[in-house]
Amino acid sequence: MDLNCKYEKKILVFFDVLGFKDMVQRKYKDKPEMIKEILSTMHVLSSPSYTSELIIFSDSVINILEIKPKYSEHGQTFADYLNVIFNDIATIQVNMFGLYGVLIRGSIVIGDIYYEVENNLLFGPALVDAYELESKYSIYPRFLIGKSIVDKISDVEWLDVTEDVDGHYYIDVCKWLVKLEPEKQHLVTLKSKIVEEINMLGDKPNLGVLSKYKWFLNKIKDREKQDLRKNRT
Repeated sequence: MDLNCKYEKKILVFFDVLGFKDMVQRKYKDKPEMIKEILSTMHVLSSPSYTSELIIFSDSVINILEIKPKYSEHGQTFADYLNVIFNDIATIQVNMFGLYGVLIRGSIVIGDIYYEVENNLLFGPALVDAYELESKYSIYPRFLIGKSIVDKISDVEWLDVTEDVDGHYYIDVCKWLVKLEPEKQHLVTLKSKIVEEINMLGDKPNLGVLSKYKWFLNKIKDREKQDLRKNRT
């Protein structure tokens, strides 16, 4: 019995590619080189700004980060620390979609975990929580924030986070991308890309895949309607 096997409390980031089955069976059925390129790019982009342990398997990636803010001795708060992590995640989502039309979803939680990166070994309550949050509740191309993290944030308004209609908080790519009214042009580019991907689904699209694109499209339209100047002091 290994008495040194003990859980550690960490931030766990879990994400994977939406529609991976469709990519393999239809979109890139005869182009395995494209699937390799997409996954390789995602793996490269997965390394966050802060030092982390990275575990990769197929179209899924897990990042394990310390809970304590990296630069707390210089005044960095936990919320500051989280927002950098949120920004990294939003960057991955935007880049993967811009480059390949690939949608990413996932979750971020705090909890107990045991891991040996060199042995690709990972287990613990945090992994169960992250997986269930992603697989059961994310549904759309959104990155859900676990209650274990939401409870530690006193004010989410300034963070790149939004509460969705079902009560779940998610990392809002549109909020991250657009800070000022002139920057809304970025949303036009994203919207055009989504419409392009929807058209590529054909006359009889996979309704599950289509619903993901439409969710993203509706979030962009909602953000376009907002007058960001009213929120500036």
